[in-house]
Amino acid sequence: MKRPNPCWYHLALLLALLLPGLRVLTWPAPTIHAVEAASAETGKMLFTHDWQPRDPLANGGDGLGPVYNATSCVACHGQPTLGGASGRDHNVTMYTLLPARPGGDIQQGVVHVMAVDSKYQETLAKVEKSLPHVSKPKFEPVNTGGRTVFAFNFTIPSNVVLSQRNTPALYGAKWIDEIADRDLIAQEKQQHLKWGLAPASSEQYPVGRALRLPDGRVGKFGWKAQSASLLEFVQAACANELGLGNPAQAQPNPIGRPDYKTLALDLTNEQCQQMTDFLLTLARPIERAPANAAARAKAEAGRTLFHQVGCADCHTPNLGSVEGLYSDLLLHRMGFDLQGGGFYYGAPMPASSGARTLPMADEWRTPPLWGVADTGPWLHDGRAKTLEEAIQLHGGQGTRSAGAFAKLSATQQAQMIEFLKTLRAPQ
Repeated sequence: MKRPNPCWYHLALLLALLLPGLRVLTWPAPTIHAVEAASAETGKMLFTHDWQPRDPLANGGDGLGPVYNATSCVACHGQPTLGGASGRDHNVTMYTLLPARPGGDIQQGVVHVMAVDSKYQETLAKVEKSLPHVSKPKFEPVNTGGRTVFAFNFTIPSNVVLSQRNTPALYGAKWIDEIADRDLIAQEKQQHLKWGLAPASSEQYPVGRALRLPDGRVGKFGWKAQSASLLEFVQAACANELGLGNPAQAQPNPIGRPDYKTLALDLTNEQCQQMTDFLLTLARPIERAPANAAARAKAEAGRTLFHQVGCADCHTPNLGSVEGLYSDLLLHRMGFDLQGGGFYYGAPMPASSGARTLPMADEWRTPPLWGVADTGPWLHDGRAKTLEEAIQLHGGQGTRSAGAFAKLSATQQAQMIEFLKTLRAPQ
């Protein structure tokens, strides 16, 4: 039998190496930010500004509102310092209204807490008439069947999904913004291979997925990884939390007044970039070891346990060139109890097949743990009052690690918490 020409083997090998290499070379390079001090200083002023209706800084727009959740960025991003997080008192309620028939449109958005005029005030009843006439519903722990879950204190019809969001800290945003898409995709593939090619839809193994946006970029910011850049995150938050429309994101019309007429955009591209520049100057969180030798040894033992129980599978210590992030920035399924649909005003991307699908209700971007000691409460809706609770409440792909933590001795659990307490917000 005639043997194949060896040249064909060499050609096949060359193509196998060349094609992935070309793909890597064509991936966008990481963005490196050079921030002008004057722009950042103006951005700080805008970030801390107490916005008013018809505000003079709003460029002829209607200023604050007509519906909003706060009057300034710092009102929510202020704990423990400027750019931080906030307690559950600043939670926002998200809704998803499912279509009455298959193939119909899904409505989603925020039930805003405040309005510049009572005629614009939003309530749950304006989302679905059987819901109560409240803007800020109670979301509290309830004992059900011997276990505690968080729930609203009213019946929710089957065509409505409600959830809450707690304010995320923005420390170190510059370093996250500069992480290249290829680093997230590489992390996604690494997890896929590590767990025997298990799909990201599995709840059994911690296999995450990068959220591909319609333009091909990967989401990095927001609880659902819905924003690919810090600038886009700022633009969406200004519009939806403050009612400050801008060229990239329209302000929401009141739920009950879809015909509301906007005078003009409230923010320019330059103002949005200035606020982004300010956030880019925020220091990154640090790892601060205890001064006491015994406490330091306890924290080091906890670091080892953090890896042993599997927390580092998702809370990856380093990502790309960023050290100490403790996140893979991927979406992971977190189980039935940690579901939450809905986006900001309107759908940010069309639902589609394949890799570019909308996040599932129980999928959440792995929150970076740098600064975690100072930025509680924890989880996407702030339901965890302690770090121990945050670990114990992990479900879905986090079940293995939560179970391994539960099996540790009390001494070992305390060691692991001591390690997490070394991950501090910048002073």
